Amino acid sequence: MRAFLAIEFDEMMKGYFKGVQELLRSKGVTGNYSHPENLHLTVKFLGEIDPVVYEKVGSVVKSVANEHHSFVLSLDSFGKFNKGNKMILWNGLKPSEPLLLLHRNVENALDPILPGLKEKHYSPHITLVREALAPNGLPEPGLKSPISFAARGLSLMESTRVAGKLTYIQRVFQPFKT
Repeated sequence: MRAFLAIEFDEMMKGYFKGVQELLRSKGVTGNYSHPENLHLTVKFLGEIDPVVYEKVGSVVKSVANEHHSFVLSLDSFGKFNKGNKMILWNGLKPSEPLLLLHRNVENALDPILPGLKEKHYSPHITLVREALAPNGLPEPGLKSPISFAARGLSLMESTRVAGKLTYIQRVFQPFKT
């Protein structure tokens, strides 16, 4: 199973990002747009894991999430990662100590189960478009006002294809303390 840990968005935030994607399309940006139902904030990418590890990761999700309180995240700048002549377009987040602490705790808890996955630098972002091309230059969608949202819990997600469509399925969810 291909898996990752994530903070999922409510329908309002998914709608906001869908609007940003529509703006990018209207400005001539082409590429592989993330499906609105798949939009999320990755806390930790795991890659392929077997069923025995999957059960242990589910336990980690529950124990780590139980150590954290719900917190607020705020969107920041729009950006890109270059991949050859194409780009990955994303929306970044303002620095968040609770998010960085969550990420560190997840990595520390996973290390005995999945050694070698620790990252040197965690760059939280929401992927909007993969393999993007912007023939008219990269437009800046801009934020009309500060956009914030609550991180309410941690999810273990499976990445799979359903009828040929990339689909992220929540397998475990544990709310943060309120």
